[in-house]
Amino acid sequence: MNSNKLKCDDKPPYVYDSSSNSTSEEFKYTGNKLSNCTLLISNVQFSHSAEYKFRFITNVTGGRWTGGPGVTLQVGALKLTGPPENETLKEGDSVNLTCAVNCSLSSPQFVWFKDNQRLPSSDPVLHSSALTVEDSGNYSCALKTDEAVRSEMVRIHFEGVCPSGLVTSLVIVVGIVVIIALIFLAVVYNRRKKEKAREERDGGSGRKTQVRPE
Repeated sequence: MNSNKLKCDDKPPYVYDSSSNSTSEEFKYTGNKLSNCTLLISNVQFSHSAEYKFRFITNVTGGRWTGGPGVTLQVGALKLTGPPENETLKEGDSVNLTCAVNCSLSSPQFVWFKDNQRLPSSDPVLHSSALTVEDSGNYSCALKTDEAVRSEMVRIHFEGVCPSGLVTSLVIVVGIVVIIALIFLAVVYNRRKKEKAREERDGGSGRKTQVRPE
């Protein structure tokens, strides 16, 4: 951080102190003792949001100065919102997925991913209409400037609907099967009925009549 405005300041805390061995590993000084005062922050968290200033101390009495103004770091998070988890989507429905970041960025551009495959859209809202089963998957978004940091995934699952033509065909097939079954049962019933009548006739004609002499 380069600044021509300096002010005396004797109020820690420090995130990095070159004379201390207890500095957090998240903060590393990568500058020098001349004009480069770069601070590297690793594993950035929300708690790192703050204003950072560079301070140097000399061996002269009262020789402590802090650069101002500092650099403000605002850590944001990507949030992906979609349909409620308990909402059932079907083929032909439409859905909106919205990607937002909770920090002030001028005209942020986003990238979208489906099952880790990048999609062509760069808008904050991913609109899908006339959905099909192929649209099922895990969706996430990221800032175009840092695609490695992505939002949490949102699972989209669609229930397939049989086409009307297929439904009609199934109804016809079922109807034909039922008719064939009824015809078969009727034929079997009539055959058994005829066999039973024949047995009764044969049994009646085979009886002998006995006549007693008077």
